[in-house]
Amino acid sequence: MRFPIFLAVFLLTTFSAAAQAQVVTLNKGGFILTYDCTEHTATRYEYTLGADNGSAVRPSDFNLDTTLPSGCGGQTSTKSYSSVRSGYDRGHLVTSNHMDYNTTYIRRANLMSNIVPQVSGFNQGIWVQAENVAECYRDINPVEVYGGVVYGDTSNDYFLASHGIRTPEYFWKTIITTDPNTGAEKAISWIIPNETGLGSLDDYIVSIADLEELIGASNVSITASYEVKHMLPSSTWTLPSNCDLS
Repeated sequence: MRFPIFLAVFLLTTFSAAAQAQVVTLNKGGFILTYDCTEHTATRYEYTLGADNGSAVRPSDFNLDTTLPSGCGGQTSTKSYSSVRSGYDRGHLVTSNHMDYNTTYIRRANLMSNIVPQVSGFNQGIWVQAENVAECYRDINPVEVYGGVVYGDTSNDYFLASHGIRTPEYFWKTIITTDPNTGAEKAISWIIPNETGLGSLDDYIVSIADLEELIGASNVSITASYEVKHMLPSSTWTLPSNCDLS
């Protein structure tokens, strides 16, 4: 494993000490969220992308998710996190651009159930780079995208009073697709701290098996072969030269 020992200790301690949560599955059509009603946040997401033929415009407004089940808590405000604490964005778990093939789905991506506090430099930098891998490879073969967040440290929970949500310490993402040359499945995963100034995306590559060890197989919840789960690319997949990121 390439991740530092302090990360492993932090994650294992966080999940072993986690309280019993009220967790529900939110099917948004284009994507699925695993949602913690107690913490008012999605903790995991998944969706599948085919070739990009969408052009729906990303909405400028954010909305509370009024479809949460009865008794399931949501965020209490749609206001920007930066209005409370400078340097934070309303960060998407499922990126809006991946839902631009359907006007309903792209609006659902702007519901606060899909939004968490992200450090601006993270959101607009390394996280976009990870999102772009799925965006480019979807045009070669369908891609399955999985991801989630890890909470633990309480010292950066600046938005509890204003929004009712904590600040994630880590984000993880996995992309699985088919290699066009071999016809075999291949996978790449990252786990990245919610910080700025992180350097190369390559520094945060892990395997699916690593993720399962760190945060629990039930929290990762990816069905794949042993070989796919243990794939550990030496570098992030190179983006095709003809990739359209619009």
